[in-house]
Amino acid sequence: MARATYYMVEMNYPHTTSAEREAFDEFYQRHINMLLTIPGFITAQRFVCSANVKAPFLALYRLVGPDVMTSDGYTKKAGRMSVEQEFRVKMTNWDRNLVLGPRGTSAPDLSVDMGTPFTLIDRLIDDAPPLPSNFTPLEIVGLDATIVERGACVGEIGSLTVREGWEVREWCPIHPVRSSDE
Repeated sequence: MARATYYMVEMNYPHTTSAEREAFDEFYQRHINMLLTIPGFITAQRFVCSANVKAPFLALYRLVGPDVMTSDGYTKKAGRMSVEQEFRVKMTNWDRNLVLGPRGTSAPDLSVDMGTPFTLIDRLIDDAPPLPSNFTPLEIVGLDATIVERGACVGEIGSLTVREGWEVREWCPIHPVRSSDE
């Protein structure tokens, strides 16, 4: 059984006006449209974090497998240089991780309904405490690999004590999940 594979891109896009943010969101919709034409991209969804974090935007793509990121389809038309220059020069704090869900299952489905929170916990160092049991562990397998392990939880998480060596962010969907068969 194929493990769930996700490509996660976090970034900042500093903007001072709502018009700049709207232009960025419109650009990103076009970018998602292009990525969803690449064989192996299944779904895409964007999120925003309301907390003061270095990278308040998240794009989450479900893939058929890790090989998609090295396929001709991806390397010939995607990547950082595929981002329109007027937006690329303003994007900062890029962080890209390729992650796999638990072995023996195609879960989790990280599609998030509008209005539903989506929380990520990153274990930043090897000796950070383990993830809480209500978080699905995601194994980091490629790209920037800036963290040791990531945990995901769709929906309310209840009370959570943030532990040393963790970074916790709660995300809100910007748009409903989009699929390659739309």
